[in-house]
Amino acid sequence: MNPLFNDNPADVQLDQAIANRLSKLRSMPVDTSSLDRALRRQVPAPPARGGMSWLLSIRPLRAVAASVAILLVISAILISTISAPAMASPAQMAQFHRDLVAGVTPAMRVDSIDAANRALAAQSPQSPQVPDVPAQHVMACCMKSVKNKKVACVLLKDNATPVTLTVANASDMKTPEAGSITRGGVSYNVQSVGSLNMVMTERHDKWICLIGELSADRLIDIADQLQF
Repeated sequence: MNPLFNDNPADVQLDQAIANRLSKLRSMPVDTSSLDRALRRQVPAPPARGGMSWLLSIRPLRAVAASVAILLVISAILISTISAPAMASPAQMAQFHRDLVAGVTPAMRVDSIDAANRALAAQSPQSPQVPDVPAQHVMACCMKSVKNKKVACVLLKDNATPVTLTVANASDMKTPEAGSITRGGVSYNVQSVGSLNMVMTERHDKWICLIGELSADRLIDIADQLQF
């Protein structure tokens, strides 16, 4: 007899009764409304106005707002950087003088302050006007930039000694702290770099710097002669 099969009539009738009962349960309808209500109470309802589509529409708006905020911060930094006065480093000003005297800096040959102002204005309408310097021989002029601030440079000769007169708008430049000399009610900041002396001052809304291998007193003498 095969052990996998049971030929007992009583067992066969029991198996048949169980199969008939299961077939009736399979065909009976099941009321799941109470289960559905319980699940709805546990799961939150979707948001109004489109549900997920509304949520997705918010995400691009947040990205645009973040981009605008970043651009505003960058713009504020650039504006503050551009509008802030530049520090006139004595070493940088001394290098301007050396390059101009040595002919390293491209310069326009001129023989007067009027000619220098015309040449500088033709090169850049934003060029500051250079005050007249009587009794000084004007040789050349050029435009330079100190941290994006325009400065006009004019090469003079005091007797045989080259002197660079640098002029900028007073609001564009900041003079470094150093010893000062006051003459005629005007304060002159005095600096030295190697054999070069320089004096810096502000007059008539202009920042002025005179550089040369002259004494500070002689440079102040020349500055006193400036006619605005």
